[in-house]
Amino acid sequence: MSKSNSNAFDVIIVGAGISGLVCGCYLAKAGKKVLIVEQHDKPGGYCTSFKRKEFLFDAAAHSFGSYRTGGNFRKILAELGVDKLIRIKRFDPSDTVITPDFSVSFFNDIQKTISHLATIFPEEKQNIERFYDFILNVDRLGTVSLRNKTFADLLGGFFKDTRLINTIAVPVFGNGGLPPSLLHAFTGLKIFSEFIIDGGYYPDDSMQSLPNALDTIVKQHHGTILYKSLVKKIIIDAGKASGVVLGNNLSLYSKCVVSACDITQTLKTFIGDKMIDGPSNDKLDNMMPSISTFTLYMGIARPFKGLPQEGTNTWYLPYYDLDKMYTFVSKNDFDNLGGFMLRVSPDKKTILAFSPASYNTKSFWRQHKKEIAQTFLKRIEKLFPGLQEHIAYFDSATPYTLYRYTLNHRGANYGWAAIKSQLFDPDFCHKSFIDGLYVTGHWTAQTHGIPGVAYLGYNTAKLILKREGNNALH
Repeated sequence: MSKSNSNAFDVIIVGAGISGLVCGCYLAKAGKKVLIVEQHDKPGGYCTSFKRKEFLFDAAAHSFGSYRTGGNFRKILAELGVDKLIRIKRFDPSDTVITPDFSVSFFNDIQKTISHLATIFPEEKQNIERFYDFILNVDRLGTVSLRNKTFADLLGGFFKDTRLINTIAVPVFGNGGLPPSLLHAFTGLKIFSEFIIDGGYYPDDSMQSLPNALDTIVKQHHGTILYKSLVKKIIIDAGKASGVVLGNNLSLYSKCVVSACDITQTLKTFIGDKMIDGPSNDKLDNMMPSISTFTLYMGIARPFKGLPQEGTNTWYLPYYDLDKMYTFVSKNDFDNLGGFMLRVSPDKKTILAFSPASYNTKSFWRQHKKEIAQTFLKRIEKLFPGLQEHIAYFDSATPYTLYRYTLNHRGANYGWAAIKSQLFDPDFCHKSFIDGLYVTGHWTAQTHGIPGVAYLGYNTAKLILKREGNNALH
């Protein structure tokens, strides 16, 4: 097929998750002819919402952090004009942890949180102050000392009380997919500072508002987004990525291609094993993906007393051993797992609850989905009695559901698992080993969460503009 103006672009981006959308926005604003190809029927990836009956549910992402004044995410949304399209509010406290012995809240006011923690753990008061001082000043102090440490090493350097250590770590576990003994200290620190200390942000009436606004900006700057369009192949011409072939065999051409989707699928399916050298193939096969989740969606007929505060992420920690919890997660042993996160929507009409889960197989989830959902619901009702009487709609999503909608390898929540051996891996960064192919999003093994992948999208766009030049095809 000839490279006509209608099927030739400066940049083709595969995937309309937050990273791909942000990358596309910046490139389109710079005058590039941009095409984003997305297999789902809406933008956002994990940051989407859906409606069932009269209830609006967030599919996976339920809030975000790192939106403080002067923060990178606020800067990105302001530069793109997203802040003029949607209203972002913040809930306080952003997170609450319920344990068998006490309840801890992480407030927007840092000093209030420190005082609150010190009231529960008076013997750790100075350590709590030292820990927060370190977190708040780590950018100035540098992170070199964390290079070979786990998050457990970091926490153990400040605290003695295992109850406090696990209370601080459980929302980090939930947002990072690993217990502190396995999670890299840098990732744990960043999750705590960006998700917990500066957390609790939410756009308009649902998480879908954020990618919808980015979609609008791409199109305002003459970019194109194709939904319900599956990429079958990335075209490699003379060793350079130069376009894509869609599922309907339509070929689309570009000066470069950005993979803002699953990297395993990108390299093994879109490009193919023959184009990748042996060591890189072996490395990809041996990389460990992050954990997935089992999620409940509950529509509430009417609010009732006893539910947690709306907008707050409520974490239940049934015992003070996250390594033990991770073992149960790895086996999908929901009878013993115990822990979960629950969030009542701002309008008090829906509840999202999730528990970490391993991928397993399609047939496993088909066979056990309903049983696990009921086990999970009973676990929640023990903490919040009377819940079932108020449920007007009930559904669940398995790790396979997440895979089906996003095509993320093994339904992974956060790209590669943030263990020490995988963080900042040079083979999975913005510029891949194939000329003209760029990689962005959480599979770059660099960061977590909506703000993190947004920043990677920004960085990838900046790299493309620098390396590919500013001469558009049109």
